Amino acid sequence: MKLNGLGNRAYNILFHTHTVSGIVISVVLYIIFFAGAFTLFKDEFYQWENPSARILVVKTIDYQAVIEKIKGFYPNFEDGKEVRFSPPTDENPLLSIFGTLARPNGKSEFVGFLYNPVSKKIQRNYPYITTTGETLYRLHFLDQLPYAGRWIAGFVALFFLFASVTGVLIHWRNIVTKFYGFSLKGARKQFWTNAHTVFGLIGLPFQLMYAVTGAFYLLTLLILIPAVLVLYGGDQQKLYALIRPNEAIKLHEKLPVTSGNKSINAVLSSIETGYPGYAITFLEIGNLNREDALLSARISDKKSFTGDGMVSIYMKTGKKAVEVIPGHKKYVESVVDGIARVHFAQFGGLLLKGIYFVLALFTCFVIISGVLLWKEARNKKGYTDQQKRFHHRVTMVYLAICLGLFPAVPLLFVSELAIPGQSAGHASQVNAVFFLSWLLFAIVGLFMKTEAKQTHFFLLVGGLLSVLVPITNGIQTNDWLWHPLSEGKQYVLATDLYWLCTGIAALVVYIVIRRNGKTRSLEQTIHETTQVPIG
Repeated sequence: MKLNGLGNRAYNILFHTHTVSGIVISVVLYIIFFAGAFTLFKDEFYQWENPSARILVVKTIDYQAVIEKIKGFYPNFEDGKEVRFSPPTDENPLLSIFGTLARPNGKSEFVGFLYNPVSKKIQRNYPYITTTGETLYRLHFLDQLPYAGRWIAGFVALFFLFASVTGVLIHWRNIVTKFYGFSLKGARKQFWTNAHTVFGLIGLPFQLMYAVTGAFYLLTLLILIPAVLVLYGGDQQKLYALIRPNEAIKLHEKLPVTSGNKSINAVLSSIETGYPGYAITFLEIGNLNREDALLSARISDKKSFTGDGMVSIYMKTGKKAVEVIPGHKKYVESVVDGIARVHFAQFGGLLLKGIYFVLALFTCFVIISGVLLWKEARNKKGYTDQQKRFHHRVTMVYLAICLGLFPAVPLLFVSELAIPGQSAGHASQVNAVFFLSWLLFAIVGLFMKTEAKQTHFFLLVGGLLSVLVPITNGIQTNDWLWHPLSEGKQYVLATDLYWLCTGIAALVVYIVIRRNGKTRSLEQTIHETTQVPIG
C-alpha cells in the first residue's frame, strides 16, 4: 500500500536534511534517551543505592524538632530564611532538608541534610552522599558539561523534533508497506531501513513529546527573556506570579520574631484536613518564627494527570496566601505542571513508567539503526574506498560511545555500593569510576574491526557487569534476592531482578549470535571447499 508522498525535489531536500541532522545529533541523543530511561526510576532505585533508606515509612515527623536538631549540629543554620523539606515516601523513606548556612563573609552557603525518622540521625547530604540516580539524571541533559551542557541538550531536542517530522515525511509514501513487511532476513541495508522506519513509527508520539518538552525545559530562557522585557517591563516577579504564585510573595527578614506562630505540623494538619486524597510532596517555609512566616505545600495526586497544586498559608493567622488546586488552575499553571507530568511520567504509576522505559530503549534502537543505515547506504560503488573507510570509522566511533554506555551503567550501580563510605567524596569517586570506565569501554570498542565484534564485546561485558549488580548488593548489605521481599524492600528486589534479567538476557543474546556466526562461517567454508572447478 502506497500513500501520496512528497514530490521528488521536496523529498530530496528533506531526505538530506533528515540524514544530516540525524547523524549530527545521534550520539548525544542516544546518551539522553539511554540515561533518561533509567532516570524514570530514579526514586524507585534510591533504596538500592542508599542502604540507610531501607526502612519503613514514618508518616508523622516533628519538623520543628528536626530543625532544632540540625541547629544543634550546625548553629549557623539559617532557619529564619528559606527551608525546604521533601517528606518521606514509599520509594524514599528518608526526610530531605534543604537550607543555608551563614558564613562570616555575609554570604549564605546552600546545604542539604537527610533525616532518618527511625534512628533519628541527621546526615549531611550536599554534596550528595549517593549519586547513581543523580548522575544518570544529570547526564540525561548533559549537566556534567559546565555552562554548555544544557544548551547542547536543548538544541539537540529541537533538532530531534525536526528530524522526527522530516523522517515521517520522507517515509510516508511507503510507511505502511515497510511496517508490515519488516523482516530479519534480506540485505543489511533493507533490514536497517525497515527497522529504522518501523521502530521510529511505533515510538513516534513518544519521541515528539520528548522533543517538545525537552526543548521547553532547556531552552525556556530564550522565550522568557524577551517575554519579560516586552510583556512585563523587565519585572521577572510578574512572570513568576503567573507560573509559581508562592514565589512572588515578598517576605521581610527585618520583621520581629514572634512565638505566636502555629507549628509546622499544625499547619500541615490543616492542609491534610482541607485537601483529603492529596499527598504533600514538598514543603517550603520562609521566615520561620517571624510574623509573616509562610508555609507552602505542594499537594499531589499521582494517579491523575492534573492532580497537583500548591497551597501557601501564613503560619501566624492561618490565612491562605495562595491556593492553586486542580480544577481551578490558571492556563499557564496547568500547562507548566502538565509538561512536567508528561516529561517525567508523573501520572499513571509504574505501568506508565515501564512503557516510557521501553519506548526510550526503542528510540535508542532507532538511533543506532539510523547510524548503521547511514553507513550501509554509502557502502556502494558510487563512493571511493577512502570515503567508505571514513564512513566506517565514523560509525565505529559512534557505536563505541553509544554502546559503551551499556556496561558503564551497571558498573555505576556496582561502584555505588562497592566503594566504601557515604562521605562527600564518595560521589566523586563513583562518578570517576563511571565516566572513566565508559571512556575505557569506548576506546576498547574502537579497536574492534567490525560493528559485529563491537556488539559481541559490549553484550558480554555488559551482561557480566549486570549480573554483578545483585551480587554486589548481597555482599555489601546482605540483602540477597530472597531477603528483600519478605522484609518489605520491594524496590531493592525489583532493582536486583532487573539487572539480573538484563545480564542473563545480554549473555544469552551474546551466545546465540556467536553460535550463529560460527555456523554461518562453517557453512560458507564447506560451500567454498566443495565447489567443483569448471574446465
